[in-house]
Amino acid sequence: MFGNFALVIAAYLYLSLVHPLKAGLKHKLLLLAVILLAAGRLAILRRLFGGLGGIECPWLLLIVSSLFQGTAIALFVLCVPKDVLRLASHASALFRRREAGARLRAFLASRAFAAGLAALAFALSGYSLYQAARVPDVREQTLWLNSWPQGLDGLRIAVVSDLHISRFFDRKWTEGVVARVNALEPELILIPGDLVDGTPEERAYETEPLARLKSEYGTFMSVGNHEYISVVWDWLPVFRKLGIRNLYNQHETLELKGERLVVAGVTDPVADRWNLPGPDLQRALAGVPFDGTPVILLDHRPGHAPANAKDGRVRLQLSGHTHGGLIPVLSYFVKRANDGFLKGWYEVDTLMMYAHPGTGLWSGIPMRLFNPSEITLLTVRSLRPR
Repeated sequence: MFGNFALVIAAYLYLSLVHPLKAGLKHKLLLLAVILLAAGRLAILRRLFGGLGGIECPWLLLIVSSLFQGTAIALFVLCVPKDVLRLASHASALFRRREAGARLRAFLASRAFAAGLAALAFALSGYSLYQAARVPDVREQTLWLNSWPQGLDGLRIAVVSDLHISRFFDRKWTEGVVARVNALEPELILIPGDLVDGTPEERAYETEPLARLKSEYGTFMSVGNHEYISVVWDWLPVFRKLGIRNLYNQHETLELKGERLVVAGVTDPVADRWNLPGPDLQRALAGVPFDGTPVILLDHRPGHAPANAKDGRVRLQLSGHTHGGLIPVLSYFVKRANDGFLKGWYEVDTLMMYAHPGTGLWSGIPMRLFNPSEITLLTVRSLRPR
């Protein structure tokens, strides 16, 4: 999949930016080779270091290669409006402005323009890499729900998703996230999947700070697709030792402030590749009555919301997976791949779903532009009937 993605980017950049240049074939092929190296970062690192995208490569190589990969992706995004403008310039002939259109096309095909566009793409790549790598700010959200128990009015939930703890999101970063979550003094901490990248042996040092997460009623998580890639069965006992209760097609009923609250979690569809149990809401909610007891569901995939809403018991679904779409243009394809869900709040029948933009992201494409990561403090309020 990602190999095809790289080839599409390389082919488009060659046709859009390199081929029109007034340069010799040797120089054009050299530029194509650089583009292929940048766009093909994932395939190259995987071949050299193994794993999904070569996540175990040395840190400096991880950062430098990410910067150049990001430049190729940013160039791809920038070339789209450039080519729209170039095609529009042909319409100038209809309005007797042939010379103006020709001059514009010549400028768009010039070395100066190509160099300027590459410089802008490099700057955007550096900024988006910084935005991806920093410890996120806290974003406060308030959700008003009908028939939410009065005793649970004002429940404070810290939500972190898609941390992807790895060499990229290392121990220092994890410590920063834990410190900001604890400073919120939440009553619950919920994690809807993709907590780690790598095996327990590879990530023992980076994940150790998670044991210091503090909340009155505990920390709960569901697994995402990257837990399976990282050998999920080896991680389950590690999560327990870290004080994180994994809801593997399971639920727990909590007694909070004299009220009952069900926190449930389902697995990820990628489990089928390992012949493991896929997401099963009925199994996760087995024994939960249809009496209005509020259910919060952790489901890594936001696209499952319509099916989950049909059950009728789930009031709030927390999801991740999309990373908010990463950057403009690419976000369009991420949204299409997730049944129209991208980030933020969605109302699906009687269910409210928050598609979390991610606290971290997969280091395979570490970019964020106009799409900040976040630690969410969610306060759930009871909407009293008028």
